[in-house]
Parts: sequence; C-alpha cells; structure tokens
Amino acid sequence: MRTSLRLLAAAAFGFAAFVQGAAAQETVTTTSGGTTISVGGGGQFLTLPDIRFTGKGNPGSFHRQDNADFSDYGGSIGGVIETPLGFWGGYRVTGSVKGFFSEINTDDRVGCQGGCVLVDPTGSFLASGSTLRTKTSRDVDYWGGMAEAKFWQRDTVQVRPNLYRNDYFIIGADIRGIDQDNNLHGRAFNGLDVFKLNESIDTTYYGGYIGFGGEYSLGFLGTGGLMDRLGIRTFISGRAGLYEANTDYDGKFAYLVSPFASKLSKSSDDLAFIGTLSFEARKDLGPHTSIGLYTDYEYISSVPKIKYADLGGTTRIEDEGAFASRTMLRFNYTWGGTPGPAPVYGEPLK
Repeated sequence: MRTSLRLLAAAAFGFAAFVQGAAAQETVTTTSGGTTISVGGGGQFLTLPDIRFTGKGNPGSFHRQDNADFSDYGGSIGGVIETPLGFWGGYRVTGSVKGFFSEINTDDRVGCQGGCVLVDPTGSFLASGSTLRTKTSRDVDYWGGMAEAKFWQRDTVQVRPNLYRNDYFIIGADIRGIDQDNNLHGRAFNGLDVFKLNESIDTTYYGGYIGFGGEYSLGFLGTGGLMDRLGIRTFISGRAGLYEANTDYDGKFAYLVSPFASKLSKSSDDLAFIGTLSFEARKDLGPHTSIGLYTDYEYISSVPKIKYADLGGTTRIEDEGAFASRTMLRFNYTWGGTPGPAPVYGEPLK
C-alpha cells in the first residue's frame, strides 16, 4: 500500500497555508462565526470489479472463473476542520479541510475439477491440472483528502425551510485513492501447493469539483416531520468533479509444482468523474457542541479492472464504474464564535 496518510497530511498542510495567506489579505474581514472541528467513525461500503484469474476448461479453450467479487463493508474514520475566511464580494466564505480513511478486507474461495488452467500475467506460461482450489484475499484501503471553500449567502437565515433552502455553493480540490492488495493461493484437492499470485493495484485520483448545499425539512407536510419535532436539523449537499486517475499494477506469480516465477508492472492514466450526494442529521448538545450522522453516496466512473493475459498475450488495465457509501457518527465542537458557520435558528426547534 502507498503511504496514504502522508498524502492526507500534505493536503492538510497545504490548505492550512492557504487559509493563513487568505486571512492576511486586507480585503478579507473576520466573521463572527467560529472554527468547527468534527471527528468520528463508522462504516464504508465499496464495490470493485471482480478478479477473474484462474481458468476452467481445456488449455486451448477455457473461461475465466470468478475468483473474487467485491461488494463489501469495512470500517472508516474521518474528520473536518472548517473556519471562516471573511466576506469575499457578496458572499460569506468558509474554508475547510477534510479527510477519511477506510479499510475493507474480504476472502473468497472457488474450486475447479476436471480441467483447470493457469496462465501467468505475462502470458508466457500455461499450466493445467485436474483439480484446483483457490483462495483469494483482498485488502482494500479507500482514502481521501479535500480542501474546499463554501460561498454562503451574506445574511444568516433563521427560517426553517418548508422543503429545501440553498445556503451555499462549493468549489474544492480533491486527492483520493483506492489501494488494493490481492493475494491468490491455489492448491490441488490433495493439498499440494500449485501457485501464488500477489498483486498490488493502486489508483490515485487528482481533481477538483463544484457543488451546492443547504438545509431541507419536511415542513411542507404541515408539522415538519419527526426530525423537526425532535430538534434535529437536516442538510443535503451535492458535488461533481473531474479527476485524473493514475493506476499502478505490480504482480508476482509463482508456479509451485515446477520452478517458474514471473513479475509484471504496468500503469495507466484515465479521466474519471466522481459524483457525491451527502446527507447530514445534526442535533445540538450545547452552545458549542453537536453530534451528527453523516452519509455520503458516491459514484466513481473509472476504477481499475485487470484483464489477465492469455498465452502469448498481454495483461491489460481496463476500467469500469464503482459505487461507494460511507456513514459516520461525528462529534462537532466550535470555538471562537457561534456554533459553526452554518445558519442557526434563533431558538431551539420544537
């Protein structure tokens, strides 16, 4: 795996320098809002392309087995720091840096009997046998670091929306990655070790996005719904961006019945679209504290799919779309002003 935490730290350091520089300009005035820090954890769901390495059939005519499909859950942690930057033109501006880290592990097993085929990723070696049982272990890290500016309406809105009120527009920069470690180990039914394949597939996305966000309510129903009656505020935001997707593949294959080993390294560049729809339900705990349930739904248009070589061919890095969702329970604390840069009501919801 890459040193993804170092990349997140670098993104945070760069954005902190940006905030300090922006605050030093004479055209920016200090707002009455405070700086908010949010930390928490939860769960991550992610889909990735299947691994299809082993073959079933005759050496001259075989189909690939599904060694591992990937639609799995794992743990996730994350945090946000948001601070006022002042008034720029007709907008009240806040800047934030945010990040997350998720890890998902899964194992799959598939068997073959009566014609089992192996071709190494370089396409230079083929072996066949009567039985094969393959265990595939996948360890996936999904991480990201973002810096964004929100351009709010100048005046704080005190009125609960009947359905939706757009409060701000978003401009942001983003770096994120999907790093995979895949380990395949094949044995004959009698327990004899047959092959091992260890590969890493690391994809890094660099890009920017735009978006919007605000508060929504079910007030059009008359009573405002259960959330409003409990004093829970609900928010929604959407982001859409274009990214450069850089993928590096490294594979090591070993045939264990007779001595054979090979290595393969490849890379590819692609253009990806990432769209995110985010929901938040927040409950104030005190003048400066609140707790929120945050959910992001993401579509990623390009994630790597390995098309393994046939004998005499070459392994290719292809792509397909993927879906992710992440839910976290986060604790929010604001200091130096009113509770957060978002609009607040003049009195608690009832």
